[in-house]
Amino acid sequence: MVLAVAAAATLVAAYAALGGTSYEPSPVANPCAPRPPRAAEGTGERIELVLLAAADRTACRLGVSREELVLALRSVDELDALARKEERSRDELEEALRAGLLGAVEEGERQDLIGGTTARGLRFAADRLPLGLLLSLLRGASSLVG
Repeated sequence: MVLAVAAAATLVAAYAALGGTSYEPSPVANPCAPRPPRAAEGTGERIELVLLAAADRTACRLGVSREELVLALRSVDELDALARKEERSRDELEEALRAGLLGAVEEGERQDLIGGTTARGLRFAADRLPLGLLLSLLRGASSLVG
């Protein structure tokens, strides 16, 4: 029993000595800063990298975090709420989203993350789909790869 108490006390002391008494969450990454390259295995991971790059580009353009943007992509209503919070119009957010996706597709194709057929499909979606359908497609794609 004494040995167990001593081991527990030693563990608590080591935890405190290593900074365990304070917790600070990791800061949210700047969406405008380049991210370190990540290896991708398989189509799903490659598409995920393109979608994350699209989120970064869009968030950077809007001046919000990627995480805040991704949460707003759950529905048109939540995107509208983000627009109001950022004092922007839905059209501005929609334009930023479409431009971010197009830029990420171009970059993904240049980096050989996606092929021409996938790139054409994503370009078509960014250029032509109504906003609600585009959001559904992005949510569906992210749930397939995530």
